[in-house]
Amino acid sequence: MEYRNLGSSDLKVSVIGYGAWGIGGAPFWKNEGDGNSLDSIKKAYDTGINFFDTAPVYGFGHSEELIGKAIKPFRDKLILATKCGLRWDKKSLASIRKDASRNSILEEVDQSLRRLDTDVIDLYQVHWPDAATEQQETMETLLEIQERGKIRHIGVSNYSAEQMRECLKFGKIISLQPKFNLLARDIQKDTVPVCVKNDIGIIAYSPLSSGVLTGKYDKSTKFTDWRSKGIIGTFSGEGFARNIEKVNRLKNIADEEGKTCAQTAINWVLRQEGITTALVGVKNPRQVEENRKAIGWEPSPEHREKIEEIFAPV
Repeated sequence: MEYRNLGSSDLKVSVIGYGAWGIGGAPFWKNEGDGNSLDSIKKAYDTGINFFDTAPVYGFGHSEELIGKAIKPFRDKLILATKCGLRWDKKSLASIRKDASRNSILEEVDQSLRRLDTDVIDLYQVHWPDAATEQQETMETLLEIQERGKIRHIGVSNYSAEQMRECLKFGKIISLQPKFNLLARDIQKDTVPVCVKNDIGIIAYSPLSSGVLTGKYDKSTKFTDWRSKGIIGTFSGEGFARNIEKVNRLKNIADEEGKTCAQTAINWVLRQEGITTALVGVKNPRQVEENRKAIGWEPSPEHREKIEEIFAPV
């Protein structure tokens, strides 16, 4: 496994991180049962993955509980990240709302500590920017719970370059967690330069575009889960068809490299400027092994050029 420093912090994280969205299950995903989820967490640790990222909203607490249970024997040897700022009134997609206010964060951090069965969270991130709450209020609250020893470091997720600049007026953030993959490269224009300038590590989520870059779907695929609702990403219509055409071309390159489409896509993410780690979701131990093969190699110059040509930003 390879490791990189996360921004200006003392956290040295594996370049492949364990993304725990999927193991939370409903209402977002179907997992393969808690047994497989727990085994995949342990397998990840055994293969050198030391960075585990979750959030309260993943399965409405279930993901945090699974992570807390699985990592208990080796908690002090890994880096644990979770989030705040998304709340719910009932366990449904429609009830999820943004709330990064002081009162909400103070309540959420204690709930996460209990579910994770830990005394401190290594990286605490605001899940989505909350337009109804001033950045100053959010940051000052995070700095307060950091001072109390409940969290070690502060990060943000899904923030724009402008929103990060506003955060930095009030305190230090060590990381940004944005969506980033071959099909979603918007951050390279404005956001990555801000991160590089301010020594903010980038934790790339959805490096496989929620499965599209694995190559297992075709133009006729119809999603019935959250991907059918138009919340994040392109999973239907002409845009989806165009993306599948690009992925089919990536498959050919991967075949020539002796790698899978997914491994090639993750490898690309990790070679980009400013990226510290890629969060990859898994459902079972076998997928952990497959993802690990994304590191330790580089496509030929010809193939690197072809990949850039295929997935050039529009």
